[in-house]
Order: sequence, then structure tokens, then C-alpha cells
Amino acid sequence: MIFHMRLPGIKLSKNRHIRRMAGIEIMLGNSGRIFLTLIIVSLIFGLGIPILIYICVFRGGFSSDNADWGNFGLYLAGISGPFFSFASFVGLILTLNYTIKEKQDDDAQVLFFRYIDAVLKQNYMNSRDTAVLKKLYDVLCQDVKKGIAGNPLPSVKEIREKQNKNVKFFLLIYSIINYIRSTPKLDNITYISILFSYLTYDEKFVFAVDMHRGRAGQNISQKLQQTIVSTFMDYNDFCRRMDILNGHL
Repeated sequence: MIFHMRLPGIKLSKNRHIRRMAGIEIMLGNSGRIFLTLIIVSLIFGLGIPILIYICVFRGGFSSDNADWGNFGLYLAGISGPFFSFASFVGLILTLNYTIKEKQDDDAQVLFFRYIDAVLKQNYMNSRDTAVLKKLYDVLCQDVKKGIAGNPLPSVKEIREKQNKNVKFFLLIYSIINYIRSTPKLDNITYISILFSYLTYDEKFVFAVDMHRGRAGQNISQKLQQTIVSTFMDYNDFCRRMDILNGHL
């Protein structure tokens, strides 16, 4: 006996449909909408239309004969199989494209750590020069704060000479921070913290002084400055020390 199957209608609200579409797009990136469209088209042409044709041609109720269900299964497999196979193939292509994009994002992390290697290769020179400059800053802050008389303060010329020796180090750190900021894959706070974990306290402090005073072409927002300084010392304490330094530099 030929049979007719009645399938319950499925009605999705507009908001629920939008949420599902957004979820797929987040999961698969820009390919999400294409993938969702592919699923809908496959369901319509591979399942919906064959069932609709079957219902229109063979009328009646549900059959209790296993042979009828077997014939119906063969009918769907023959009609729907190619559509779903094609959908699976395209889905595989989209997944591979997404994986390639993720690999490109991983390359951003590799380049970040190559920058770190560049810092470490110059570590000895950086540490020596920044330690000398940090010592001058400390002398200036301590003598002014405590009001010690008779101790000559470092001259502006002397400090400028020491700062100039650190310019390459400063610019290297600026370039890494700019790279982090320009790469969406690298979260600012996380990767700046990683960067500063490789630096000595003296290197962090002298860079923060240079950054706070400002350098042409290396603009860093006040909020990001606070974030950078906060990775190694209290920001308010740093500002108090900068007030003293600004009065003598």
C-alpha cells in the first residue's frame, strides 16, 4: 500500500532565527552566512521538495508496512543524497578556509614572539643603559623629595645623553606595542603584559617615563599608558615621580 506522510510544521520566530544565524556566523566567521544559506537550500531542495512531491503524488495515511517505509527511505536517499553530499563538501571547504584564517592569526603570535627575541638579543645593552638612566631618575626624585642639600642634581644635558643611548630600545618597544594594537588577534592587555614580563624593572620604568613625556609619531592614549605602567607599579606613585622629573628635565 502506497502511503502519505504528514509532517508537523516547524515555525521559528524571527528573533530566534536571527540568533541562530548570528551564532553560526560567530563560529565560522564571514563564511557563516554562506554556510547557513547552504544548509537552508539543501533542506529545501534535498528534503522539503521531495517530501512535498511524494505527498502530492501518493495520498493516504501512515503505512504500517515495513516495505513501504523501506521504499520511502530509498526514494529520499536517491533524491536527497546528492544535495546533502554537496552541502557536506562545501561545508568542508568553508571549514578549511576558516582553519587557514586561524593559522594566519597564529602567525601573528609567532611574529610577536620574534619581536620579543629582538628585545632579548639586545638585553645586555638595554639593561646596562636603562639601569644608568634609572639611577639618574632615582637620584633626582630622592634628592628633591627629601630636600637633601649639597648633593648636585644630575644636569639636563647628562640625562639627555643617557636618554639618547636608550632611543633604539624605546623605539623597539614602541614598535611592538603598535604591532599589538594593530593586530586584532592580540589582546592589548594580555600581550603588553607578556612583553613587559621580559623586561627588567629599570627598562620598564625608563620606557614609561619616555612614553609619558611623549614622542613624535609614537602616540599612546592615556588609558593605554595607565595600563602599561600598571603592569609593573602603582600608576599614582608613578605620576608623583613624574611630577618631580618633569620639573627638572
